[in-house]
Parts: sequence; C-alpha cells; structure tokens
Amino acid sequence: MGEKIILIGSSGRVGSMVGAAWRSSNHPWRNAPFQVRGDTASNSPSHVVWDVNNGVGPLLHWIESYGKPSAFVVLAGTTPATGSDMDANIHIATQYLEAALAASVPRVLLASSSAVYGPGDGARLSEAALCAPVNAYGVSKLKMEQAAEPVCCMRIGNVAGADAMLINAASATRENPIVIDRFFDGKGPLRSYIGPGALGDCIGQLATYTGSLPFLLNVAAPVPVYMERLAEVASLPWIYRAAPPVAVQNISLDCQALCDLVDFPKHGEKPEAISQDWQEHRNQ
Repeated sequence: MGEKIILIGSSGRVGSMVGAAWRSSNHPWRNAPFQVRGDTASNSPSHVVWDVNNGVGPLLHWIESYGKPSAFVVLAGTTPATGSDMDANIHIATQYLEAALAASVPRVLLASSSAVYGPGDGARLSEAALCAPVNAYGVSKLKMEQAAEPVCCMRIGNVAGADAMLINAASATRENPIVIDRFFDGKGPLRSYIGPGALGDCIGQLATYTGSLPFLLNVAAPVPVYMERLAEVASLPWIYRAAPPVAVQNISLDCQALCDLVDFPKHGEKPEAISQDWQEHRNQ
C-alpha cells in the first residue's frame, strides 16, 4: 500500500492536482489514502470517509481497519477564490491538529502560504523574514501558524494552475489578453512558483522524511521566474502595462531549507518545466 499519508483537502484546487500527481507517480506515497466526505463514498485503503466537523470517531474507525496513518497532509482551507471567511483557516487547522493528536498521528504538514510575508523588501524571503501580510488571507494563515506550532507549516509559493495568472489563462484571448506589469528594467514581476507535480513530490518527501522537520518551511522552486516568461512558454496571449507605483517587482522565497530536505525535481525550477507540469495537471 505504501505510506499511510492521509491527504486532506484532495477536492480543492491544489489538493486535487497534488492527489493526481501522487496517483500517477512511482513514489511510495502513490497509494496514500485521501480524505473524502459524503454519503456516496465508503471506507477503503485509499479513501477515509471523514468529516472533521463530526469528530474524530470516523477516523478512528478507519484506523481500526487499515492502520494508523504516518502523517496528515492538510491542504484544506479557505482562499479568496473559495470563500470570504478567512478566519476559517484557523479553525480548520485546529480541528485537524486536534484529530491528529487524538489519533496519535506522528507528523502533520499544514499548508500555509507565502502571503504571510506581505510584499517584503525586494530580497529573497527566508523563513526568518518579517511577516507583514497585506490581506485577510495572509493574516489568517499567519494566525493559523501561531496556533499550530510545533507542526510543520509549509509556506507555499505560487502553485501553477492555482495562481491568478494561470487561472485566467482559460479565458484569455488575443482580444482579452493577460495583463502583466512592466517595471523600470523592462521586466515583469519576479515570483516564486512551483508546478503541482513538483509540489506533490516535495510534500511526499517531507511526509516520509525520517528526521525532524522545521516549524516553518518555504515551499517553491529554488529559482523564481518572471511572470511574462511563464506566459510565453505556456503560449498564453498577454501584454505589458506600465507597473503602477504601488506594484512590487520582486516577491520571492529563499527555499534553501527545502532543498536541504528534499530532492527537488531536476530542472523543475525552469519556466518550461513549470508550464509543462501545469499542463499535465490542469484538468484535475
């Protein structure tokens, strides 16, 4: 069966792509069970029928049949695209952490966000950087982290296919192209991205890592990309506009700590690889 890493949030945008990447891989976590909710599903080695709002009982029942999980990967949560109650992220995380404790699950990976940093100062943002979130989503994720210590909170960068630019790709045309800010150096925004398959690979390695994990961990490709370059290699219709005065060109993550823990997919930081990764998982 492989590792019993329960993937929580597998029906969400990021979770569905990560789940699809796991199922299509040859890694030990390819058969990891997914949490599902609803009366149409039934417990199996690959599915845990459990709504955390109903308490920990259904999880414990699954464990009696199939064994104790080695880890929770919690990708569930609220984003600006899926809801308006950002503080729900704190409640959701707390519920799953309490369930992990009740079930004696030894490892929890909790999805946070690079939004906790805010715009930064133009330098690569390490896990020790000052956090100054500028929106309710970033604030809620920072509060979630503060309530979650000492589990591993993954500060995930832009996931290709779940980011604003590539979400808008489906409706982009030559008459209605994607608009990208151009700064004084003639280039666009520089951001930390990761493809959904690469993200799934990194998360799987973290979930099965034999040592201890840090409380905070940036998760993205080790090299940031210019957004216009990503649009180009994805063959998307796009145009420049002059960047407004409040726009920030460089918001990127220092991912050295991640690279010390996992083998990042070879060439996975290149725009071409990120685009291909997105194309392979975009319909999941």
